[in-house]
Amino acid sequence: MTTHVVDPVLCMALFVSDASQTSDLDNGTIRDVVARTLEQLGPNECYARAAEVFGDRPETALGRITWARELCSRAMTLAAV
Repeated sequence: MTTHVVDPVLCMALFVSDASQTSDLDNGTIRDVVARTLEQLGPNECYARAAEVFGDRPETALGRITWARELCSRAMTLAAV
């Protein structure tokens, strides 16, 4: 999959959200989850929580951040078109 550059804070928001990696999320849902998470936590808390996950569970963090980057790349690129 080709990814496009997306603001990292958007990826972090999806990463720390309660969205399940096993769900088939459409682009609108991804954008809604990201917006809701940023509204609730703010960018700094998203980064803090992501850092905590990488520290506590690095074996699962890499897969989740890769998932979040791919989905955000797809959803945010299509929203900009």
